[in-house]
Amino acid sequence: MKRLHFVGALLLFFSALPVWAQNGRTELVDVPAPEFLPHWQVALQGGVAADVGEAKLGKLISPALQVNGTYQFSEIFGARVAVSGLWARNRYSYPQERYNWNFVQPTLELKVDLASLFMGWVPDQLVSAYAVLGGGVAYSFNNDDAKKANNRFGVDFQKLWDNHRWNPVAKAGIGADVRLNDFLALCGELNANLLPDHFNSKKGRHDNIDWHFNALVGLKINLGPSYRQRPPEYRTISTPVVTPVAPRDTVAMAVNIQFLINSSELRSSEYGKLIQLMNYLKVHPRSHVEMTGYADRLTGTSAINDRLSRERATAVANYLMSHGISSDRIYKDAKGDRVQPFPVNEDNRVTVCFVVDLLD
Repeated sequence: MKRLHFVGALLLFFSALPVWAQNGRTELVDVPAPEFLPHWQVALQGGVAADVGEAKLGKLISPALQVNGTYQFSEIFGARVAVSGLWARNRYSYPQERYNWNFVQPTLELKVDLASLFMGWVPDQLVSAYAVLGGGVAYSFNNDDAKKANNRFGVDFQKLWDNHRWNPVAKAGIGADVRLNDFLALCGELNANLLPDHFNSKKGRHDNIDWHFNALVGLKINLGPSYRQRPPEYRTISTPVVTPVAPRDTVAMAVNIQFLINSSELRSSEYGKLIQLMNYLKVHPRSHVEMTGYADRLTGTSAINDRLSRERATAVANYLMSHGISSDRIYKDAKGDRVQPFPVNEDNRVTVCFVVDLLD
């Protein structure tokens, strides 16, 4: 008898397995967008420099170096410390005498990621433009060429300095990074530096100021991860045993209204769908429409995409209301980029509309 009880228990256990598996299944709810992580970057660049003087620009070219460290504390803004310089070059017009001097220029700068500012942060952006603005000092030294020219030709260098000199400097520039992987990028930069007239030892023609320009290329290194991929979210789906009942409503029509990137304006190509949706609602006065706006995950920030998805749903709702569909027959929702209804990224710039008919 005990053996029969044991066999019966086993049969009951295995017969219940399909029910347990069904009641314990999981469903993917969302794949969260990557999370930005503050991080340090260092870059080493080399190139050419040019000073404004009394000769053609090509005759005033000299080599230049720059090393900088940036703390990127948000998707858009970073603080940068840069040290640039090597030597500068200028020329006296008569007698024609070219002279060089050395300088080192440390600056503190604000760095702005222009791609994230205007298009939204994307962690694996291939090309990213940026701007820098800041100031510091230029430590100039080894001015022997200018002193020799002044003594040899009797040239009056009205701003001539000896030994060394400190000059304040204002700096602005633009640049671009080309991503190689999560930690390396090629980088190029153009910057302009504004200094007092003593920088080149001469009284200039430009309101007592001197200009120094740099064109630089090099390599940028991230000293840590710049983002973290958050794990997908799942939920357990229970399937309770219920008594079947007759459905009270049904989806009569599904319409997807597509939008351009970063836009909530209705496109002319979508008006045929809107007219079809509007006509059905007019012919079936007991029906209503349930619409949800979305935005694609690979463009913009979460805040921008939440707003875009709301505006896209509102644009479709306003069109229907302007053509006589009562607002109490329109149900709006917006998911931003938290839910992606379509596998193709561009297709998620959409408002999805379901027309529901009551059957009772």
